[in-house]
Amino acid sequence: MLGNSLNTLKKAVIIACGVAAMGCAQHHSLSSPDNVPHPFYGQPGNNGTHFEQGSAPKYVFATELECADRQDFAAPLHYRVDRPLALNSNVIPIQDLKTDTKKLAVPLSPGDMVELTIENGEGFNGRYVVDPNGFINFPLLDPIAASGIPVFQVAERVELGLIKANIFKPSTAKVTLQVLHWAGIEVSVSGAVFQPGRVLINNKSARSISGDVLDAVGDFAPKRLLSEAVRAASGVRPDAKIDQVVLIRQGWQVEVDMTGILTGDQVLDYPLISGDRIIVPSTGCFQHHLVRPSQITPKGFRIFMSNLTDSAKSNSPAGVGRYSSNIPYGTRLLQAAVSANCIGGMQWTNAPRMVLLASKHPITGETQVIERSVEHLMRYASREAVNPYLMPSDAIACYDSAVTNLRDVASAITQIVAPFKIL
Repeated sequence: MLGNSLNTLKKAVIIACGVAAMGCAQHHSLSSPDNVPHPFYGQPGNNGTHFEQGSAPKYVFATELECADRQDFAAPLHYRVDRPLALNSNVIPIQDLKTDTKKLAVPLSPGDMVELTIENGEGFNGRYVVDPNGFINFPLLDPIAASGIPVFQVAERVELGLIKANIFKPSTAKVTLQVLHWAGIEVSVSGAVFQPGRVLINNKSARSISGDVLDAVGDFAPKRLLSEAVRAASGVRPDAKIDQVVLIRQGWQVEVDMTGILTGDQVLDYPLISGDRIIVPSTGCFQHHLVRPSQITPKGFRIFMSNLTDSAKSNSPAGVGRYSSNIPYGTRLLQAAVSANCIGGMQWTNAPRMVLLASKHPITGETQVIERSVEHLMRYASREAVNPYLMPSDAIACYDSAVTNLRDVASAITQIVAPFKIL
């Protein structure tokens, strides 16, 4: 009788442990992600996100301190426009570049090196660098303002200065000024870009500047353009309004239409100087035609993946390494799930698997989480609400199916029963 009672007690303990294990295993699959009410960023079909002009995310980064006066400290500002971008509309016409070549001349900036040549001007000929205040200091002349001014206009100012100082006569003051080196410049980029802030463009190391280059007359500055500054800020977001990019310089501003970079039309890519400010406004709406590599969008980015399956006990054998987590811009959730080895293998056990995507909304600053089954993701991959685009630094996790969970629960029960069999 005592043996029968012990066996009954053992069976009861085993069943209780099995039920508890199954309940714990199914707890996650029964719980849906608790999302914020905002539309998920990455689905083009939503109505957009409303925010105030020039506003920052409202949050307090320390709950036990009084931080109300610093809640927007160093937060990225967002600039709104009320009309979404339509690439099918007529592009704003650009003036004839043949008659406007002087407007496209790259202006000088602090750090640029120029070479001055004057006939019979041995005391003036030589190489000069624009100082941090934007001036060039020539012998016997007052400092010549050069920052923000094309080199041909600086040469005219030098000629005028030499004539006013009675050093040269108007007939002999023929100044030739050539740029030998375009220096790196710092500009500020804000608005609908992935990483707003101050960026350094056209930076060249000392080793890359050879003596042959300095001896040659002239230099090329392909990295001192508006498009390069936008790309240095990690590119525009899908909600950007690229046909109304604002360039601010020394109190003046101009609106630039950059849609031609994506459509192949002509673009007036303004040359920049140090201290320029660039604002990329936002429509608040996700525009899927901006989600592709270009000169003003990211070419690729990194996401974080986790695929801990029974057949792969860690990320290394699962193939989730450096090259699988660096994906091209425009990748969707299904493609990333395949890259993470979440899809494939045994159909009956792997088809019901779940893929979880965690993404930070760039406008609101809130983290959003969605969950999709592998079967649902495969069958409805063309639906943007089911298969959204991925953004930089998104996180993807794959969860086992109920069949795999049940198998692991059965294995756990077997491990619990084994010691009782020995007894």
